[in-house]
Amino acid sequence: MQINVDELNEMPLRRIRLDFNEMLDVDDVVKPVVGELFLQASGAGVVVTGTVQTLLKLNCHSCLRPFFSSLSVDIDEQLASGTNQTAHPRDRELNKDDFFEFVPDSGILDISDIVYQAVTLASPVFCRCGADCPGPPKPEKALAAEGSAVSMSDSEDDSPIDPRWENLKTLFSKQESGENS
Repeated sequence: MQINVDELNEMPLRRIRLDFNEMLDVDDVVKPVVGELFLQASGAGVVVTGTVQTLLKLNCHSCLRPFFSSLSVDIDEQLASGTNQTAHPRDRELNKDDFFEFVPDSGILDISDIVYQAVTLASPVFCRCGADCPGPPKPEKALAAEGSAVSMSDSEDDSPIDPRWENLKTLFSKQESGENS
């Protein structure tokens, strides 16, 4: 979805309301991103505000199960008018005014890109399926040991020892090796 800034400046109140409904190429998004956006032109540039929602299919980082999560993103993007060709020396301290985007020289705003960036940044980095998450899956040996009265730490491992490690048993007595393991 693209908007011409010159056409926006010619509208009454220099403001427009958009119904956004697009399928964006964002990881884990399974439904179109929908919402309501407002564009306001001013002498300083263009302000894009609004809220969009979508549905994500994520994998829990604790139990590894897939789950769905809704995502609602508030958008408040300000694009400055003027040229974006300002040269800044590389060896200087950055100020808070150095972090803004410009209206493209063509005067065409890509609203889909603005929403794409907002949804991508709002997507969770660490995913957990909820408060009732069972936690990480347990290894098969631990599950077998849970069925018996003896835990893994109390029982001797009967699996054959790799012959290359056999000589390490002679370094410690049985009592010391039990304390250090």
